[in-house]
Amino acid sequence: MHEAAARADGGAYFDHFADDAVFLGTDATERWDMRTFHAYADPRFVAGKGWTLRAVRRSVTVSDDGTFAYFDEDLDGTRLGAARGSGVLALQSGRWKVEVYNLALTIPNDRFAEVRALVDAPAPPPFEQRRSTAYAEATADAARGDFVGADRRLDLLVEEAGRRDGDAEFWLHNEKTWLRWAAGDLAGALDEVNRAKGALARAKLSPAASARTGLHEKWDRAYLLLELAQSAAPGLRVEANKAADVARADYEAAAAPLNDHDGQAVLSAFFAVRRHQTKEAVKAADSVDPAADGDVQDLYVLSLAYAAAGQHDKAEAVVRRIRDAKEYLMKPLILHQLKVDRASFKK
Repeated sequence: MHEAAARADGGAYFDHFADDAVFLGTDATERWDMRTFHAYADPRFVAGKGWTLRAVRRSVTVSDDGTFAYFDEDLDGTRLGAARGSGVLALQSGRWKVEVYNLALTIPNDRFAEVRALVDAPAPPPFEQRRSTAYAEATADAARGDFVGADRRLDLLVEEAGRRDGDAEFWLHNEKTWLRWAAGDLAGALDEVNRAKGALARAKLSPAASARTGLHEKWDRAYLLLELAQSAAPGLRVEANKAADVARADYEAAAAPLNDHDGQAVLSAFFAVRRHQTKEAVKAADSVDPAADGDVQDLYVLSLAYAAAGQHDKAEAVVRRIRDAKEYLMKPLILHQLKVDRASFKK
């Protein structure tokens, strides 16, 4: 049973339980019949997320008539640590089936007072409230230039977000992507894009929402791969640019049916700027209305296109829109990058 859980084999796992079995989890609310237990475990198993419990000691006592047994076992869990399982087995048509399984955390007697104090303490704020607070604090960190501190704040929520339904984990990785980018860690930023892709694959979203959200991952991947290609060693630059082109084509194929015009135009402008194709960059930038686009990263790319073409008045007008934009995490990252760009230009 434990082996099946570890390899996320839901069919084999639940085959060890009787139809009317009860599973008692470590939380006081977790008294689950099989229907409720399936509702909890099946999505995890489908996503390849099992759990690992290994018995390090087990005692089994069989009834005199050989029809039922009770057991207790000491467990070592990858996430739980030391735990204890106990329960009842019944012999049904020649097979032992679990009727009751009780998973409990063991507490050393000399640590009980500490644990009791933690249990009795007020519950932490809801996840979304903590996420909102962390986002605001990360934005303030980024405004001070502390990209590492901002990344650390968001990273504390990633594991919990991964246990929740929805796209919270995806967006945390998306935010961490651009914090890594602002810090100059392009490889780390691309790693966050890969993590975001994995999070989206696990998220419970409608096909339409998944496709729309996935555009961000594809756009970010193409952008970062091109930046990595620009900084690659000469002998690797051709292959790196090919990888960026493949990622861009992947984004374009996904964006076209969703009419993501501004995203397509901005990415086209960015590729053209980085490849010194000034006319193409301005043409793509001119197809976007800066007054209607509140994404500061889009505006940043437009400013690059106009500056590359020597249209400095238009570039400065777009930069003013960035400075006047609402406060959110990406804004201080873009303002920082504008300073880096100007410093590089002066050199």
